[in-house]
Amino acid sequence: MGKLQQHSGHSFGSRKYCGAAAYCDWLRLLINRTRISHSWRRGKIDILSNGEDCDIEQIDPKRTDPEYFVYECLNVEEVEKLLNESVEKLSTQLQITPSLAKVLLHETRWNTAEVIERYRNNASNLLVSARIKAAAPPSVPAATPPAPQQSSPVPSTSSAAAVATAAVSSSSSSSSSSTATCSFLASVPSCSVNSAIPGTSSSSSSSSSSSKAHPISSTTATTACCYRTQLCPVCVTVQSTDKFHALACQHSFCRDCWAMHFEIQIGQGISTQIECMEQRCDVRVPEDLVLTLLNRPMLRDKYQQFTFADYVKSHPELRFCPGPNCQTIIRSQDISPKKAVCRMCKTAFCFRCGTDYHAPTDCQIIRKWLTKCADDSETANYISAHTKDCPKCHICIEKNGGCNHMQCFNCKHDFCWMCLGDWKAHGSEYYECSRYKENPNIAHESVHAQAREALKKYLHYYERWENHSKSLQLEQQTLDRMRARINEKVMKGLGTWIDWQHLFDAATLLAKCRYTLQYTYPYAYYMESRKELFEYQQAQLEAEIENLSWKVERAETTDRGELENQMDIAEKRRTTLLKDFFPTEA
Repeated sequence: MGKLQQHSGHSFGSRKYCGAAAYCDWLRLLINRTRISHSWRRGKIDILSNGEDCDIEQIDPKRTDPEYFVYECLNVEEVEKLLNESVEKLSTQLQITPSLAKVLLHETRWNTAEVIERYRNNASNLLVSARIKAAAPPSVPAATPPAPQQSSPVPSTSSAAAVATAAVSSSSSSSSSSTATCSFLASVPSCSVNSAIPGTSSSSSSSSSSSKAHPISSTTATTACCYRTQLCPVCVTVQSTDKFHALACQHSFCRDCWAMHFEIQIGQGISTQIECMEQRCDVRVPEDLVLTLLNRPMLRDKYQQFTFADYVKSHPELRFCPGPNCQTIIRSQDISPKKAVCRMCKTAFCFRCGTDYHAPTDCQIIRKWLTKCADDSETANYISAHTKDCPKCHICIEKNGGCNHMQCFNCKHDFCWMCLGDWKAHGSEYYECSRYKENPNIAHESVHAQAREALKKYLHYYERWENHSKSLQLEQQTLDRMRARINEKVMKGLGTWIDWQHLFDAATLLAKCRYTLQYTYPYAYYMESRKELFEYQQAQLEAEIENLSWKVERAETTDRGELENQMDIAEKRRTTLLKDFFPTEA
């Protein structure tokens, strides 16, 4: 009978790992030797160690990766569910209608705590600021009752509670007191409403209508109700009162005029901001009234799309994907200028401002820079030529690649495309070409000289900004040519796609680093403090990017280990710059 051999561990190479603790050591070694992808950093690793605890240190991705960003991509149905949950929560806590809760949340950028606090402190002021309730005229407090009782610590909350309770009721419930019952949606009472209240007095029956109709005596109010008419101040026609609708401000208009008003406003892209038709009245028209009076289904759908877009734009944690014809909505609790990538169309953008991702430049700075470029770009294009002469043999040279390391095809002279200096003089310690040397005596020069110096400074940064943008496009062409050549090699049996994957990784990293470098120039243009340190790191990054670009363009003849080493150096330079200067505060 043979002997049973027990293997207490797994052998990897020449080293044997035994038990869970040894497995943790091996895993730690593997992590240190492997570049951790962004998707891995966002996830979690659960290690089953048969009851033994692993002492792997918890790595905070926010410290190691300056671009770490947690977000999720949602569709329209998921966002509607999210918004409805907030509306139902507020409606339950304050005992108000969902329509009123939706308007209050939209007005306060979906800050539930702020709505609750303001509602309990002074609900009347909240409703006026949200344009749900009309502001009281200054002549109202002329006659005040003597010695009011202080029975409630917050007197405005009780009246506002009545407003919330009757938010979608008719104006018959709010006719007795316009200040205490300012309903969110009020319609002029019809005969069927008043006939249910036969025992009303003459004063109450005369004040129950918000229109300018002639008063009717109490004895004939019930019989003449169905024959009451009212003049619409818009179309100037006399119609039955049951065809009129009024808002909380008690301004009444006929149904056809309201419908025409809604159609015009929706045609202009206005939805949640539709106001009363009365001049100098900014009371908001409720969503329920708009949907009630819109007859065409297509117009109703358009209105609902506009209102949904307004709700998403007012929510601080939601952003529409800027991709063309993309309905994806990005959600994140971290309101910072980090890069979000849509999972559907793969569009990358800044989550805070919604424009193209622009690290390390801040949102306000990039907005100023793009505005300036739009004004001065024609001047820059006129001054900056697309071709340059070789500084040695003076033959005309056109740039056909992304790398700034140029080699003249005639005399083989190596020079820099930006400054036309000898490439060997750039060195590896400092990439002097990226720094702008200001005139120290410019403050004592004339106004004309200062303007010329300001233009010179702008052209320095704009030329490099535009150059890296064009380099990105040229390097994409280089990647396409590389893909075609590698495909040809694979078809001939000279390796597989996996064998050539490192070339695509290098090209992807090159585009990533150059994109960051492009947006360092707007940052440097407006920068005032710590500029020397920033320009030093910028120069280091640019030098490593040009070295990587040179190797990528000759990737098939470059040693793989040398190429991967250059990739690691360039990524470290980029990460170091972003850690020191990328604005991460929300």
